[in-house]
Amino acid sequence: MANATPKHEDPHIPAALIDLLEGEALGHLATVRANGTPHVTPLWIDHDGDAVLVNVRLDRVKAANMRERPDVAISIVDPRNPYRYLAITGRVVSSSVDGWREHMNKLALRYMKVDRYPWFFEGEERAIFRIVPTNVYYEMGDT
Repeated sequence: MANATPKHEDPHIPAALIDLLEGEALGHLATVRANGTPHVTPLWIDHDGDAVLVNVRLDRVKAANMRERPDVAISIVDPRNPYRYLAITGRVVSSSVDGWREHMNKLALRYMKVDRYPWFFEGEERAIFRIVPTNVYYEMGDT
């Protein structure tokens, strides 16, 4: 990597890297636990243009963390070039239970190539969390 220092601190995701939010790359979501320690977990990611979307079971630690402490970070590494990545610092601005099942099916199609998310279970509760970037750091993977 020619330059280890991030090239940009801007709250906008560059168009040249939007494919990382639309492909098969996993995101790594960092939230903050009640005791102040970080909690990092891999997950499927999406976007709605201006914000990153994550679909999370409401009984998970990350869901509680995002509801109680909305400052988060997400890293996404290009699986074809590990020196091409996004590192997003942001804030959860909303969550909604509306449409979570359809959204999981959409993500399952992208990530698993199946029409229906295979791990739905009776009584499952999820929400789509909307994260607005406050800073976006990235490398294009150029040498």
